[in-house]
Amino acid sequence: MSNSTVSIQRNGQVKVGCDNTVTHTWHGDGGLTVQRASRTVYVSNHDGVSVSCDLRLELCSLTLDGWFHGMITGLLGTNDNEAGNDSPLSDGSQAGNMKDFFHSWQMSLDCVASTPKQEDVSNTATRAATCDFLFSSHESPLSSCFRVVDPSQFSVLCSESSSSAAPCRLASAFVHLCQRNYIPLEVPVQCLKG
Repeated sequence: MSNSTVSIQRNGQVKVGCDNTVTHTWHGDGGLTVQRASRTVYVSNHDGVSVSCDLRLELCSLTLDGWFHGMITGLLGTNDNEAGNDSPLSDGSQAGNMKDFFHSWQMSLDCVASTPKQEDVSNTATRAATCDFLFSSHESPLSSCFRVVDPSQFSVLCSESSSSAAPCRLASAFVHLCQRNYIPLEVPVQCLKG
């Protein structure tokens, strides 16, 4: 965004570049704004790009103005509704495999302190929040949104994941999509951190 690097860490620390730690609001060149609240971070610029991150749910959402259609490419693919060109390398060529694709977009970690990866969801909560229960059962706390947001892709991804946190992380993403479609839904109680 505006040739600035914004780093949002799992522990809630937000930095612009390597030097500027954001505690509340930061304004930079080119209309870049970073706002830090207790559990959310908002990053936006005057060009119509915004990122919103919920630190508690470890979920970020990227929003682009419509005029960016077909003009933006990166780690999320090419914004043109064409599946065939969604693995671009940073030099514009297409990646031969996913490892090369991800490595091409990796940012320099010169000023980022490494934080140990943590599984934040308790084992008891995760066991109760199974993939089948969350994304296939009519008794799921997410079922009121099944007609608006198709749960089948979430169910497949959840079942294929080896992470014990996958059901709750995917449930958080599903809830986010439902809320964006004006369906009032909360993250299942089984997935809330203790």
